[in-house]
Parts: sequence; C-alpha cells; structure tokens
Amino acid sequence: MTTTINVFDRVLKVLARNYAERFLELALPDVPLRLAGTLENVELAIPEERVDFVHRVMWEEQEYLFHIEFQTEHRADMPERLFVYSALLTKQTGLPVITLVVYLARREAPLPSAYQVQVGNVVLNRFEYPVVKLWEYADEIAAGRWPELAPLLVTLVKEPDEAVLARERELILREEDRYRQADLLACAVTIGARYFDKEFLWKFFREEVEMMREATFIDEWLEEKLEQGLQQGLQQGLQQGFQQGKRQTQQRLLLRILRHRFGEVPLRLEERLGVLTAEQLETLTDLALDVPDLGEFSAVVENLTIAVQPVFA
Repeated sequence: MTTTINVFDRVLKVLARNYAERFLELALPDVPLRLAGTLENVELAIPEERVDFVHRVMWEEQEYLFHIEFQTEHRADMPERLFVYSALLTKQTGLPVITLVVYLARREAPLPSAYQVQVGNVVLNRFEYPVVKLWEYADEIAAGRWPELAPLLVTLVKEPDEAVLARERELILREEDRYRQADLLACAVTIGARYFDKEFLWKFFREEVEMMREATFIDEWLEEKLEQGLQQGLQQGLQQGFQQGKRQTQQRLLLRILRHRFGEVPLRLEERLGVLTAEQLETLTDLALDVPDLGEFSAVVENLTIAVQPVFA
C-alpha cells in the first residue's frame, strides 16, 4: 500500500470490521451471502504479511472467506499480491476465498481486476477479483443508501466542504449502536483532518465529543483535544461545585440569623433565598443583622427575586 493509505488505515479497518455486510452488497449485490464471523489479524506464511478482518460468509451450505483490500491509488503489484493472499488463505484454511479491492481515489484509467500469466498474446493463467470504485457510490452514500460509509464521503466528492461534513454527521447519527456510532464519528474526524483545519473540525463536531469517547480508536490530535476538554470540564465542575457550596453555606448562615432574630421563617421566603447567588446572600446576611422586622427583610428579597416570580406563582 502507498503511504497515503496510512491516513485511512485505522478508519478502513474499523469499517471493514463493523460493516462487512455492506461491502458484500457492494461486491456481490445479487448473491445472497450472509456473514458468519470474522477472522482478525490473519497471519500468512510469508514474512511480515498480515491480512486484517477476513470474514467468514455463507452461501447455502458452503462457507467462504471474504477478504477486503483497500487502496487509495492503484499499485502495480496489487494483482500479484491479491493472487498470493488468496492462494495462502485457501491453503491455510481450506476454504475458497472471495477477494474484493475497494479504491478510494478517483481514476479515469481502467483499473486492473486480474492477475495473469501471459506468453505473447496467450493468457495461460488468470486470477480475477471484483473491484469497487467507491467514488461511483458517492451519491448513493450521501442519499443514505450506505450510511455506514458516510465517513468516507469527503474522500469521494470532488470538492469536500462543510455541507459534506454536515451530511456525514447526519448519516452517522442514524447508527443506533452507540459504540459503532462513536467509531464512525472518530472515523469522520480522522479522515476530515486531511481536508479541513483541525480547529474547525473540533468546533464542528463539538456536540459529538462525548459520543466519541466511546470510540475504539482516537487520532492523536483528537485525543489531545478530548483530554483538554476533560480537564476544562473538571475545572469548570470544581468551580461550579465551589460556588454551589459557598452559596449553600451562605444560605444556611442567613437562615440561622433570621430564625435567631424572628423565629420561624416562612417557606416562601426560604424558596426565594434558594435562587439567589452567594454574593446576594452575603449582602442579605448583613441586612438580616440590622433589619427591624421580617416583613421588611422579605420585601427586599421579593425585589431581588422578581425576575423569577413565575417559578413561585
């Protein structure tokens, strides 16, 4: 694979793992195959070769392996590699292999779909495999036909913009499984960082930040942002807790003074005091020490809380 594919590597693995059925539909729309399981991180018996997320599929009583290979751009050795992968998987598992290549980058020239041995004009051996040009499905994905592939939209359209991101988010939020939804959101942000400013992406997906905490992977820059957000949230929470504690302490002190001077404090007055700030309560504490009677004190509180009058209506 080219270095470009590394940008998408984790994203594509997540999609291949979670949504193999969709790729089956893309590759073989008229064959009623059903997913039966997943073989993760399959090691092939050649140096440093690993195939991620090979799936088990069934057609009637026959079991197959379904191998998905992603490419941004075509490499000359791709057909040979697929031929070798298929042969080794067949040898190691004893199962026939369905190989699919999914291309992301637009290309006008024809894409090879076979590995063959040819002598002169004579083809002696030929290994064929289906090819999916994913950009050809961009309109269907945007229309909601393949919502699980929404994070890839920015790579498939000619001019990715904010409207494309908004459509991605809308489609992703249809996913009912919260863990898969988190993965899709993380995928969208990870891929989006290739086309958009990261600060813009952070703000754009701000409302989905908490959802992304459930993702099985987080890009490094996003993880830093999430950590910063967590720290800010803790600081805000501590500050809010401090202010709340200060307000409650001030309210208790004020009620003690009022009860000491005037006896029982009406419930209505307690409720009024409950909506005031710590600073307002502190001012009223000074007043409570000098006010001649509870009626005058209550009148002052009424004026302070007139903005929330409907709450006590």
